[in-house]
Amino acid sequence: MKRRDFVRFVSAGALSTRILGTSSLTGTRHSGAMDRFGGWTGKKFKATGFFRVEKDERWWLVSPEGNAFLSWGINHLYPDLFKQEYNTLAWQKKLGIENLDGPAFNAALRTWFLGLREKMGFNTVGVHNVLSIVNQPKPAMPYMQPIHFVEIPHWRTEIPDSNFRDIFSSDFEGHCDGMAKKIAVPIMDDPFLLGYSMTDCPLFTEEDLRERPDTIGGARRPSRIGWPRRLRNLGSSAAGKEAYVDTMQEIYRGRIKDFNTTYGTKFKSFDALAGAENWRPDTRLSNANETRDNIVFLKRVVGRYYEVTRNAIRRYDPNHMFVGDKLHANTDSLDTVLPVTSKYTDIIFYQMYARYEVQKPGLDRWTEKVDKPFINGDSAFTMTTDTMPRPYGPIADDLAQRAEWTEEFFRNAFARPEFVGWHYCGLIDASLLVPRKWSRQHSGLLDGYGNPYPALEKVLKTCSSEIYSIAQA
Repeated sequence: MKRRDFVRFVSAGALSTRILGTSSLTGTRHSGAMDRFGGWTGKKFKATGFFRVEKDERWWLVSPEGNAFLSWGINHLYPDLFKQEYNTLAWQKKLGIENLDGPAFNAALRTWFLGLREKMGFNTVGVHNVLSIVNQPKPAMPYMQPIHFVEIPHWRTEIPDSNFRDIFSSDFEGHCDGMAKKIAVPIMDDPFLLGYSMTDCPLFTEEDLRERPDTIGGARRPSRIGWPRRLRNLGSSAAGKEAYVDTMQEIYRGRIKDFNTTYGTKFKSFDALAGAENWRPDTRLSNANETRDNIVFLKRVVGRYYEVTRNAIRRYDPNHMFVGDKLHANTDSLDTVLPVTSKYTDIIFYQMYARYEVQKPGLDRWTEKVDKPFINGDSAFTMTTDTMPRPYGPIADDLAQRAEWTEEFFRNAFARPEFVGWHYCGLIDASLLVPRKWSRQHSGLLDGYGNPYPALEKVLKTCSSEIYSIAQA
């Protein structure tokens, strides 16, 4: 079956396991054993001792031992989800311990988690996990290392304007250097480390920054200021303000009158603009020139942000991949900044909650712009229940449809030559029985008591066992 025919076959909604081969990881579908990192020995590359990427007919992750690797990951291994009032007794029994707050909890949860890994076939710990659970006493499977140089994720309901740091300043360089040294030095020789990921869907564009009055994209929150507005309103001593003024001079070719026409201002020179603090706290979205100016400057900001952060990590760890932010593909963020971020990253790491048919046009569009491997680092399909009235993600009518959508995405996405990973959201249900999830819930691979959803379990076990066959169809 040729790749295009396979994709059309699955897209039509037919669920099939007609893929050839055998596997030793979770089933019996593709030929070749797995190395200790989960790499598939059926396809060989040069071994470097660390994870990397390589392209032949398609993109691959390459394990430290030089074997092909596709990342099927799991997110949201958070200890508090196992210690809620409603499920404590169930997890005490399942983990075989009497006190979930005692010293035995971490080891028991790790043992259970690794056992589940063998049953369900996932081979990666995604970026949204408590790594101390699975990495102590030593790493047992490949993992993503978060490193948050800036705290501007889309999900935070409270983000001070000051979190949009002056990334052009020497202070920011020092901040990144110190953080990279602290986090990267202890793990620079760890072969299980896939790479470094930064902010979870950072607030870049005006669409990212707008007020969120409902829960479609997450919890309710007010609008945010963002980098262009934050830096343009600083004083003349700020490096970010200097960068903004330089950018405007380039756009307007040194003509302050043209700048004044756009903004309705009366600056006599760009030096006067440089000295003006808090001169324009808001953006008029109907002003096309202002929107253009902000996008041009945002790209310069993001380029500086990525250059400084990547260099800081490389200074202390030259061995591992720089993944960058998990870019928000449910907004215009990825489309806007991809030409900039892709210059610095080894992988395009994105988040998009949508069925394959919705993600496909984006993947087609982005792969025309850049030739790099892609990982969807956080997404899933969900359904409503009595305790999950507002779950995050595309909502299926029932479990059967949820399983169908999951298989549809898995097979079609991994059949694409650029697609090398999907990190599933998440491990167990985070329902409204968890106080912090009252306004927005996450559906898990298992329910809150650790029971699998049978149809979903069957689909994922089958797909994960066929992942390398799917990738070469």
